[in-house]
Amino acid sequence: MSSNTFYVQAGPSPQNPDMAACHYYSDYACTQEVQEPLRIPKDAGEVVFVLVPYAAAANPSKVSNQWLMVGSVADRVDTAAIDPIMTPATGNTVRIPMPKEKTVKQGVILLFSSQGPTTQLYASDDPTVINEGQ
Repeated sequence: MSSNTFYVQAGPSPQNPDMAACHYYSDYACTQEVQEPLRIPKDAGEVVFVLVPYAAAANPSKVSNQWLMVGSVADRVDTAAIDPIMTPATGNTVRIPMPKEKTVKQGVILLFSSQGPTTQLYASDDPTVINEGQ
């Protein structure tokens, strides 16, 4: 695991089943939960989100069904300009570029769909990613 990778468990939000509730971890077994804002090294160049399959999680209780990661939308939260970047997922993994030359905050919305034919997309809340530190 690298310090710019976060493992995600996702399922329907208890407050709104049309939205995704996500939990972020620093390990694939999902035993080390990471609190927001999510922090990566300044020189990482990207943040990586990996959807963990239901059966792979050491504690699958936070996931109520199996989804696929479709992609993400990210936007800088430290500027007034709205310039979102859509990034498609590959193999339940999405890589979002981050600058190396300065510290920035990105709001990230992860997008999920159910297995099989996509009939609905589920958007996560927007965790903030900060590229700071070592």
